Amino acid sequence: SKLQAVAEVTNAEIQKDTKVVDFTSLLTLLGISLIISAIAQNFGGKLAIGMFDGGTMTVLLITALGLIGALSPLGKMAGVDEMSNIYLYVVIALLASRAGLGDILAAPMWLLAGLLVLILHIIIMIILSKIFHWDLTMVSTASLANLGGAASAPVVASAYNPSYAGIGVLMGVFGAAVGNVIGLLVANIMQLFI
Repeated sequence: SKLQAVAEVTNAEIQKDTKVVDFTSLLTLLGISLIISAIAQNFGGKLAIGMFDGGTMTVLLITALGLIGALSPLGKMAGVDEMSNIYLYVVIALLASRAGLGDILAAPMWLLAGLLVLILHIIIMIILSKIFHWDLTMVSTASLANLGGAASAPVVASAYNPSYAGIGVLMGVFGAAVGNVIGLLVANIMQLFI
């Protein structure tokens, strides 16, 4: 199938660039990521315009710089996957540490809005799968790429076939980039209802 052909090409490309992770590469990636974070936080506040406040611009800058870095030789450094997974877990832990069940129950409108987004996501995925004749592998990988990004999409893809992990990475990176922009737009629209 076409999916298998694409999977073999992407898997061969990933295997070709596999490097051994060492302390130096992890420390280099840590330093680069902290520098990029500092730059984005510094300029994000200065670029605030209209409904895009400093935090929003910081997220957009980090997304853009992350995509540029992923497409440059930095994206092929040893340890990139490991370091990105560590950062993902730290971000999730930080977000969860500020969440409270009482806050969710106190704002049922936001809970309903989240449920509506998930229902719309399911409907859109079903419609697109019918139009483009996607199988369950593509639909579930694309769905998780939208929700979980580059860390979780390859796991779902490789559950179907280990050679699909490369497709999961591509979908995850694209899903995270598009998701950040659309998520920020939806968040600003939701602020109109407050």
